[in-house]
Amino acid sequence: MLKIYPAIFEKDLTGYGIFFPDVEGAVTQADTLNEGLEMASDALGIQLAWNIENHLPLPDISEINQLSVDRTTQFATLISVDLTDYLQDTKADKKTIKIPHWLNIRAEKAGVNFSKTMTEALMDKLNI
Repeated sequence: MLKIYPAIFEKDLTGYGIFFPDVEGAVTQADTLNEGLEMASDALGIQLAWNIENHLPLPDISEINQLSVDRTTQFATLISVDLTDYLQDTKADKKTIKIPHWLNIRAEKAGVNFSKTMTEALMDKLNI
């Protein structure tokens, strides 16, 4: 479950302060840019997983070019995270579903992965 949010990196005397304008609580810092990219992904994963596990909606994602930054000390970039690495209970549950026969035939011929499709549909339906 890949999620991508914009982050703002702010250069200071010791490295970088990093925050996500859309994700309250997702903040971190790092000595180097490479470390900052890793730390930002980790902070984002921890906070988004906490939201999901506490039944809070995931925040809307701002357009990166709409963010206001001080170009002398800040820059915006996109950070991605795979939330399956952060969610506590990711074991698969077996579900039996019924779909129209004609739809089943077409999906099987197209090589559709039913579990993946259902997971994606539920995540979309629940705004996760």
